[in-house]
Amino acid sequence: MYSKNTKWHTGIEAHRFMTLCGRKMAVIRCGRRQFDLNLITVEPVLFLYMIGSFLTYPTFQAFVYNKICINSYNETFCTSLQNKTFQEDHKTEEDYVQSQTSYWILKKNVVELVPSCFMVVFFLGPWGDKMGRKLPVILPCCGAMLASVTYLIMSIFPSIKEEYMYIGFAVNGLSGAFSALLMSVYSYVTHIADPANKTVRIGILESMTFFAATVGVFVSGVMLDNTSFVFVFAFITGSFFLGMLYAIIRLENITANTRPEGEGICAYLCLSSIKESGRCVMKKRQEKRNLYIFILLVVFVILELGTSCEIDVLFLYTRRAPLSWTSTTFGYYKGLENFTRSLTLVTVMPLCRKMRDTTLGLWGLVSKIIGLVMIGLSPWTWLVFLVVIFAMFQGFPAAIVRSLMSSMVSQAEQGRLFGVVAAVESIASMLASLLFNELYPASLAFFPGFSFLLAAGLCVIAEAIMLWLHFDLRKMVHGDIQQETKEEKTPTDNTWRNKGDLQTNAVMTHM
Repeated sequence: MYSKNTKWHTGIEAHRFMTLCGRKMAVIRCGRRQFDLNLITVEPVLFLYMIGSFLTYPTFQAFVYNKICINSYNETFCTSLQNKTFQEDHKTEEDYVQSQTSYWILKKNVVELVPSCFMVVFFLGPWGDKMGRKLPVILPCCGAMLASVTYLIMSIFPSIKEEYMYIGFAVNGLSGAFSALLMSVYSYVTHIADPANKTVRIGILESMTFFAATVGVFVSGVMLDNTSFVFVFAFITGSFFLGMLYAIIRLENITANTRPEGEGICAYLCLSSIKESGRCVMKKRQEKRNLYIFILLVVFVILELGTSCEIDVLFLYTRRAPLSWTSTTFGYYKGLENFTRSLTLVTVMPLCRKMRDTTLGLWGLVSKIIGLVMIGLSPWTWLVFLVVIFAMFQGFPAAIVRSLMSSMVSQAEQGRLFGVVAAVESIASMLASLLFNELYPASLAFFPGFSFLLAAGLCVIAEAIMLWLHFDLRKMVHGDIQQETKEEKTPTDNTWRNKGDLQTNAVMTHM
């Protein structure tokens, strides 16, 4: 993973990044504390991209809901449908509009996620490892911007049919969508990060998603209730454009591999990439690392199922009686939830660096399970808002899973690993959309909150897997310590080689 005899010290991340990028130091001092601005790399890109994405989720759902309702009935009826009493008197019509909206969300997810899965695994992931990590950051921003332009044009001209939304879906999917963006930023950070601080760096990067969600979702309801779809989609387009512009100007095109002499560029980028993406997962590794990577991918899939349930269902669920939320109320709730989630990632997680990663993962999964159960069972707005407190640690598991997986492969494989992770994430999102966008309309007749309880049940399975991993990794680390002690007592010609291997594995002591 790293040079066997490397000795890490304070400020090593800055030194490594300066060496890679050739930048001059830019340090801000505040008393005894100092912060190197050059350590800020892809975080602003992720923040700006996610602001646009989290603004898009509720805005797109409200846009489709409004378009279907007006096309099926009329504008006066749809305006009145926001009233709780009117909604209860016209339950059949409300259920029909919600069901059709849910199906359009399903179509959007499928059309975006299928091509994005192939793009990430076969092109963008290997490209990041072989040619540089800059283009895989830029391309998803460009695709998302063009997709939002499509929705902007449709909002300016309401007479355009719903089917034209497929243009935006396809453009975003072919650019890799959010899966490619996540793959590219996480592989970028893990490439330059010090192994001792990798979990914290990934946690900070993960917090950018939730800080962006705080801003994006919090203001989305206010924007929708006080402006128009045209204004909101224009704002979203601008956010994606700024992220793309920052990536073009600011990021260095760091690379991990070089092309072998005599190998053609097409074979190097395309043909060998297909084989290498598979080898990244199937490759034989030390100890049980293959098993751990597979198990962590399973946990990641379950986490994505739970997250997709909230994204696809929560907006429609809270619009129904007895909650009957407006877009503003929904924005306040999601904004507060994402703010507390991001705050714990940048404050609590760094304070818990001495704790094992799996301990933090178990802690976060319990928090997520409690939050999903409370949402599914609560008939009162105040009780749903308590989820903001009880589920504030649910951002931990995803950061922990990414950190653990990245520690089990070499630096030159980070792009391919996160490409596989992004593909798995895309497949999981698509399966979640198929599941919950079919299940939610079917469950309206007997228990609308059933989807959230099912997601909580799946997270219980993830909790059990993480608990097994917690104890199994401790056994392996204990064995490594015993082996290291034995080698120190009986030095051989291979002593320093073995100690170097153990030093490379030392990052696993945080598991």
